[in-house]
Amino acid sequence: MQTQRLLRAWAMAGVLVLALLAAAVCCLFPGNGRPQFEKGDLLVCINGDETVDLFWPASVALYQLEVRCGGTEYERYCSRPAAHLTGLSAGEELEVRVRAVADGKSVFGKPRQMFSWKSFHARVVLPEGLEAPEAFCTMESGVASLRWSGSGELYEVFRIEGSPALEAAGGVPVASTREMELTVPLEEGELCRFAVRAGWKRRGFILCGPAASLEEAGSPDLPSGGQLALTYRETAPRMVALEWNGTQCSRFEVQQWTGEEWRTLARLTPEEHMNFEPKRLRSGSYNRFRVAAQSGGTEVAAEEVSFYAAISTLYSTIWPIQDLTLFENPGKGEWLAKVPAGTALCVLAEEGDWFRVRYGEEYGWLDSRFCMINLPEYVGDHCAYDITNSYDSLFAVHGSPIRQVTHEVIPGYENVRTAEGEFLVPYLYPCAKKLLAAAQAARGDGFRLKIYEAFRPQQATRFCYDVTEEQMNDPAVTESGGRTTLSRLMTDNGRFHLGSFLARTISAHNRGIALDLTLEKLDSGEELEMQSAMHDLSWHSETYLNNLSAKLLEGYMTGVGMNGLSSEWWHFQDDATKQAIGLNSSLYQGVSAEGWVQDDGGWRYRNAGGSYLRNTAATVDGRSYTFDADGYAAG
Repeated sequence: MQTQRLLRAWAMAGVLVLALLAAAVCCLFPGNGRPQFEKGDLLVCINGDETVDLFWPASVALYQLEVRCGGTEYERYCSRPAAHLTGLSAGEELEVRVRAVADGKSVFGKPRQMFSWKSFHARVVLPEGLEAPEAFCTMESGVASLRWSGSGELYEVFRIEGSPALEAAGGVPVASTREMELTVPLEEGELCRFAVRAGWKRRGFILCGPAASLEEAGSPDLPSGGQLALTYRETAPRMVALEWNGTQCSRFEVQQWTGEEWRTLARLTPEEHMNFEPKRLRSGSYNRFRVAAQSGGTEVAAEEVSFYAAISTLYSTIWPIQDLTLFENPGKGEWLAKVPAGTALCVLAEEGDWFRVRYGEEYGWLDSRFCMINLPEYVGDHCAYDITNSYDSLFAVHGSPIRQVTHEVIPGYENVRTAEGEFLVPYLYPCAKKLLAAAQAARGDGFRLKIYEAFRPQQATRFCYDVTEEQMNDPAVTESGGRTTLSRLMTDNGRFHLGSFLARTISAHNRGIALDLTLEKLDSGEELEMQSAMHDLSWHSETYLNNLSAKLLEGYMTGVGMNGLSSEWWHFQDDATKQAIGLNSSLYQGVSAEGWVQDDGGWRYRNAGGSYLRNTAATVDGRSYTFDADGYAAG
């Protein structure tokens, strides 16, 4: 009897232990907070131009994408349930896996990542010869009717709306059907484009061919008159022509969005023409144009178009990172001059690895690989810019200011903010091409790269290090209100050192190959929350603490060949370009805008602060010029 009681007691104790273990597992590895996918399939879409688009069901979290192709493997984080892969050829084997991931905490309150139980997986040998369906679209009574023909087992229909993010990402899937037609309801006045892909069921995914793009469909229900069908087409580098249909009205008004309001560019009568060519657009700029048909003071029809201008170096400002030879022809011919490093020049043409420029009274060619280009004039609105060192430095130690640095203008940045309030953001030209690819990938996910610093003069590097070093034993206040020193707050009691955050001698920034940047939402401009503030010079900025937003940023930058620093989540540099061109030079002094600038109106001379000589006579480079009210030179 006693033996039975003992066995029962041991059994109950065992059950209790198992229950406690189960409870502990549930606490440490909670299932309730795990992200979950909506129902649907992974779509692997072959585009026929060595690119592949991936789409998968949505989740409330971010997504971890693992890709293997040939001998290459990489991992990145996405905010949209879609990804765009490049450089993939027919015959290669592609393997992808997608999991949803979210920030969470363990039972002890420590940060941890939670992954979805379900993952999407596809392994496919990329086929060739897939064709897009033949498709067309009509619209009646607020309904778009799509029809197509093809040889797919089924068809995937995508909707491409007006936002730049969705257009760059190829739209969103809206339907999967075995039929060859589909009707989609539209809101009154709504405009929308569609695309259709033929699909074939495979194990765990659907393989899709290239997309057939359908014409824009929209409601023609206007108060009077007909649909303007406003379109644009590129006629020359960064030059476009706006064109539209006629309608009953007294005049057309062409307008451009300034960021705050619509500004009228032209008023045209219907008898004149139904097209208009604005001035040359800024490289990479996001533009919105509107045409309104007016009759008797009443607007009877109006439509707008929006687009990013083409990328072009024409008229961009550049600065050589080292002394360069000015050649008569690209890389050959007579040596015309030696151009000092840091000289502001204007690009007149580009051929291969060469820029044509004006230096004094000489016109010739420089090696573009060793020139920094002004990012706002080249990458344009694909990025945002806030060079705080030029007006209110953010350098601090986890909330504790550094005297002579925090909230000051850093020496070497005096001319970086121009008279118009814009920033000069020099960055080595080969690196800028990679940055553009990263920016376009971020834009496809609904984000914009925001740059806080690119080129940093060695003068600033030396100043910040020396001044901060002198204050390392100064008092500082921790987050909890306790007192410590800047050294302990920065280095975690010596686990790191000042050089982890500020270079003592020459840094990648001094060579023009490094960036400090973050991510903001494309639609609102709101910055994503990272584990620390920008330019928080402390161990709180270490990349081993990266949250999902920081990992997303890291994915965009490393995806184009940039390298990060373990001490700063915001810092990325292009070591590959440095090695490829043999770059060993750096600049000690800061840059300015001073120099000759050309546009379609002629030549103007820009002062260091960004203003132009106007309504005056002046001698420049030993020659006399007269400058008119707009700053254009004659003489």
